[in-house]
Amino acid sequence: MTQIEWAMWANEQALTSCSVLFVGSVVGIAGMFNRWQFGIYGLIASLLIVVLEWPRGRRRKGNTILRRFQRPFTLLVDKLGIAGRNYFIRFIAYLLMCIPCCFTLATLLGGICLLCTGAIYFLAAIKGEEWAPAGLEKKSDIKQVNSLHPPKKAPPRLNTRDTGSVDTENIDMEIVENSRGGASEPSRPRRPPPRPTVVSMEGVQDPRG
Repeated sequence: MTQIEWAMWANEQALTSCSVLFVGSVVGIAGMFNRWQFGIYGLIASLLIVVLEWPRGRRRKGNTILRRFQRPFTLLVDKLGIAGRNYFIRFIAYLLMCIPCCFTLATLLGGICLLCTGAIYFLAAIKGEEWAPAGLEKKSDIKQVNSLHPPKKAPPRLNTRDTGSVDTENIDMEIVENSRGGASEPSRPRRPPPRPTVVSMEGVQDPRG
């Protein structure tokens, strides 16, 4: 079984958590819940989570599927240095961010989701995983093939049973075309002309006596 990359699951869980927190915050502000002021905090926190979690990190094995418009967010998170790369810091950040969400019912579910996200990031940090930018490779590092040139000589068709070497430098290939202008037909073997038979005249009597 291959090793599970827990940071990939934590990234998807974080985006789901911020969506739940955003909806709960809007409902708390619109419904004027008790301590609805925490709904404003939930809106700001959910937007910050989107900026931090939208760029996917580079996977250890396999290709990384980039999200749309990920590059500017990747540059921003890369500028944060160790604060954006280390998953222990993300675990502590989500653990602290989920506490104010528990003071009102509208944002309680979003706070629980953030707590689960921090737990998955804590497991990823224990496994030694770290965020790495993806999609920032230079074009010069990617080898591109502009044109393909066909080989000038045909590959030798050597017989594996033959132990001797074959000189392929002096092999000439010719294309024989039909005189009628059509495609060349394979030559058919011709039979040799029949040889004249010799009849023995011994024992044959002359009819004239």
